[in-house]
Amino acid sequence: MFVNDFSMKNSLLPFKIFQNLGLILLLVFQLKLNTFYAQEINPGLIEQELTRAQVDPDQSIEILVNAPLSYVFDFLSLRLNEYVEGARAIEFNHSNSEAPGKLGVGSIRKLTMKNDAYLIQRFLQFQRHVGYAYFTDMDESTLEAPLNYSLSRYEFSETKEGQTTVRISVVYQSSSRLLAYFVRRAFSSSLRRDFERAAETIEFNYRNDFNSLRPFGSGSMINTLKTKFSLNFISFSNDRSSFELL
Repeated sequence: MFVNDFSMKNSLLPFKIFQNLGLILLLVFQLKLNTFYAQEINPGLIEQELTRAQVDPDQSIEILVNAPLSYVFDFLSLRLNEYVEGARAIEFNHSNSEAPGKLGVGSIRKLTMKNDAYLIQRFLQFQRHVGYAYFTDMDESTLEAPLNYSLSRYEFSETKEGQTTVRISVVYQSSSRLLAYFVRRAFSSSLRRDFERAAETIEFNYRNDFNSLRPFGSGSMINTLKTKFSLNFISFSNDRSSFELL
């Protein structure tokens, strides 16, 4: 029995060696592929990808938000952590911004997740209330994802009804051609999920912020002024009631 087991193990040995060798070669190939792609990330590539995001993106989505354009623009650019799944904090570094101390071209946005991994995003284009674009550098980020980089472009427009349309276009490079199909599917699903949540979150926050500016809830500013005028008149008149004034 021992001899048979020994012979069987010996007969499987070449297969195991081949299997391990294949795995090693695959890892080496993957490392070389990643290094090659990393070397390609340069200003010329970024300009090329900015153009591609505009004319032929890998993924795109358009959302309609029931809130003014200025509110939607600020929320999406400054409050990313409130709608991205798993995010807990956001930080900005404007030291290289074209607009000193403010969000602009050159600003860095750091999005930290609940597991403390983070994404580093550098703004490439920024025109307030019109649009912006940023580059997510996976070399500088600690969040694990099968990507070398991604580039996102946002375009804003306002409807006659006071709603805001946002078009988000994304281009990216998978870290593995073998996983490219799965990355595409996952990216598409994540993009739709995040921005559907974003639209809901923005609308909810806008309603709350808007209502908080109305002192008496359903009352208008005109009613507030009427009340104040009535009270002031009562203090000066002994013969008339507030009812007669209203």
